[in-house]
Amino acid sequence: MDDEVARPLYFLYAIQRSPYGFNLKWKDIKPLVSSMFGDDIFKKLLDNRIISTYSDENILEIINVPDIRYNISDPDKEALFNKFIGYAVKNRLIDGILKIMYLDRKIAQFIMDILNQDTRKTEEDFTAYADFPVINSPDFYYSNAFADYCKPYIEEFKLNMDKIKPYLGQEWFTRLIIILRDGSFNNDSFSKAVENNEDSFISGLKEIVENDYLSQIIVNLDTFLNDRDVNSSLLNYASKSVREKNIKRFYDWLSIANDIMVGLEFVIGSIFFLPSESKYSTLGVYLFIVGSTQLLIRPMINIARRIHIMMLHREK
Repeated sequence: MDDEVARPLYFLYAIQRSPYGFNLKWKDIKPLVSSMFGDDIFKKLLDNRIISTYSDENILEIINVPDIRYNISDPDKEALFNKFIGYAVKNRLIDGILKIMYLDRKIAQFIMDILNQDTRKTEEDFTAYADFPVINSPDFYYSNAFADYCKPYIEEFKLNMDKIKPYLGQEWFTRLIIILRDGSFNNDSFSKAVENNEDSFISGLKEIVENDYLSQIIVNLDTFLNDRDVNSSLLNYASKSVREKNIKRFYDWLSIANDIMVGLEFVIGSIFFLPSESKYSTLGVYLFIVGSTQLLIRPMINIARRIHIMMLHREK
């Protein structure tokens, strides 16, 4: 095998073996790989029988050749990672994630999990997210190239509350604060929660990552959580959560009561239609009418609950 392909092979293995590299297509990783190794690298990989195709719509797959050399020296890795950083940080989102990864790997993985599960990903997103496998690689995480890039930024981060305070009061941001405060990002299933995959949460998360606001908060988390406005926002959110639970409980019981009444009305009405109870047949008809009307009330209760909760969430 040509030694010239050892470095790109190591790089492609890092992508393929990562959970973030699962089902990545060649069209997603081509910009990154071309930037790192040149446009002719794909033909070299093909000629060395390391890959069977590099067609855009095909998924990246390394052929399992016995004499493949996929490990490289530490200096080669450092040079590779320096080049990767130079490419990756042109994207502000990836640049922000790198700094968060340096501060707290679990938080960065939580963010990447959220973004990776976004069903509204664009082609541009797929290309950017192709960097995730490398960012999450242990070799990259413990490299000098990664530390040397991030350290100067981290040391300069100060909490700019004037920039951050406009986000207070927005529910997605308050949920994020609670996640950071409670350490919920350590729970792998938490990134799959429906409320954390809403468009507002994802777009807002991207914005504060791109502007390094989230990095500032992580570095100064204790100071941030002790801010009066932040505490007020958290208390308001907690109050709304309690009120929302009470609203849901009220409408749930109302719906149950309505269903019980419908059942009783139809049972009693049916009894009144028995031959022995024919004198009550008119009353039975009225009970059926009332019961049928209450069947229409059931969805109205659900609609009323949704409107009530929606109005609650719109409160400042």
